[in-house]
Amino acid sequence: MNPAAYQPLLQVIAKGESEGNYNARFGDAHNTEIQFTKMSLQEVMQWQTEQVNAGAASNAVGKYQIIGPTLSGLVRELNLDPKAHFDEAMQDRLARALIDRRGAAAFASGTLTADQFASNLSMEWASLPTLQGPHAGQSYYEGDGLNTAHITKDEVLAAVEQFRRSL
Repeated sequence: MNPAAYQPLLQVIAKGESEGNYNARFGDAHNTEIQFTKMSLQEVMQWQTEQVNAGAASNAVGKYQIIGPTLSGLVRELNLDPKAHFDEAMQDRLARALIDRRGAAAFASGTLTADQFASNLSMEWASLPTLQGPHAGQSYYEGDGLNTAHITKDEVLAAVEQFRRSL
């Protein structure tokens, strides 16, 4: 799929996860101290491991708040060079891969509804609300002590529909 088609989804995800900051870290959307965009994937993964070992509640980093296990899985899955930079383009590429994992092709083909696709995305990004089930409107991870939805159902559906129109 055309990378530009993902922009509406990337924007709404970033709004809820990091306020658009490629150098955000969990609990500090406005981080400027640590420049993750200047680090290699390997360095970011090492930093994440150190955070977990130090007892941090989360090691999510970047514009899309990617956690350590997800990042290392993407590096393997996409056959990325661990020395590649975790820069803006890489972070966008990783987020598109996660969107694909959550059913972008099935949504594009019409085998997944907008509500189902949006709910799948909420399983990846805690700031997005799930649109189905008894907890619709809340984060899929609501109640874990760390996560809550920061985006409305209407905002997510608007981005999902823009994505569909861009395909």
